Amino acid sequence: MNPEELFEKLIKNRISREEFERLLEGLDDENILARYEIYLQSQFEKEVGAQFSDKNEKDADQHSKLTISKKYTPKKEKEKSKKGRRNFPIAAVLVIFVGLVFSVLFIISQSSLDDSNKISKTTITPELITKTTPKGRKFRMTLEDGSFVHMNSVSKITYPNSFDDNNRDIEITGEAYFDIARDETRPFSIKVKDYSVEVLGTSFNIQAYEDEEDFSVTVESGTVRVILDEEGNNSAFLEKNQKLLYNPITNITEIIDVDPDIDLSWRRGILHFENTPIAQVEKIIERWYGVDLVFDHEIYSKSFSGTHQNKNLKSVIEALKYATRTQYEVKGNSIIFKK
Repeated sequence: MNPEELFEKLIKNRISREEFERLLEGLDDENILARYEIYLQSQFEKEVGAQFSDKNEKDADQHSKLTISKKYTPKKEKEKSKKGRRNFPIAAVLVIFVGLVFSVLFIISQSSLDDSNKISKTTITPELITKTTPKGRKFRMTLEDGSFVHMNSVSKITYPNSFDDNNRDIEITGEAYFDIARDETRPFSIKVKDYSVEVLGTSFNIQAYEDEEDFSVTVESGTVRVILDEEGNNSAFLEKNQKLLYNPITNITEIIDVDPDIDLSWRRGILHFENTPIAQVEKIIERWYGVDLVFDHEIYSKSFSGTHQNKNLKSVIEALKYATRTQYEVKGNSIIFKK
């Protein structure tokens, strides 16, 4: 749709939000802005002409004479008139554009107000949206409040299509990184299994897979409150570069200092292992690449170290084979390691 059509729809109050945003984006393009000015100048002149046509015939005749008399304007007066006209299109553009914008905003706000008045007596239940990431896939998204979420493989997030005026509540399983838009009036709360994480505005990572008992939170910036029971009696505050580790079986909570660049390297496509037990390596690789790993029982006593940046599956498997001193074979979607 060309710029003139967008303005035509704006004037007739038929423009959608997406089209209105596209119209505003055109203000950053000199070529499109020039077309806006020409179009708005023509609309301005039509409006002026229409107003004069509403007057009595005598005024219309006088206006016609004045228009014709411009042909005989002395040279100096003509130059002065042209000089004065240079700023006229810009003034017209500003007056008309600002007026139209405020008209649209007023219509939108009135529409919202009317809708709210119609349903003010009923209870609104926000629509809940659930997104999942399968094996081998990751997903990025931005919530309605501007908060950013980066989900790792085999993860799930449930959130409302719009937050209410008091809270921002969501629920996840798996692993996800959050960069929360700060809002002092509406705390952001994440339910994770039997735990919850509360923030106002910060960036952090949560890991809580359904098939694992361990639960962890790593803070990249700001402060995070982690609540480990329903009553809120068992809670901890984490600051930048801190990580909470909790095991519900042993009921042991540990807070350690970490380097988020390393601890959250999964976001950059980096697999980082540091004396990581084979059982944990197995699950991570299965999620990342969508395969099944099978190890001989005695191999689970080993650990694995290494960093693999955007490596294909074969490269990672070869490194694992070398580190564990095993051989492997591929059967369908399974990779079997044997001594």
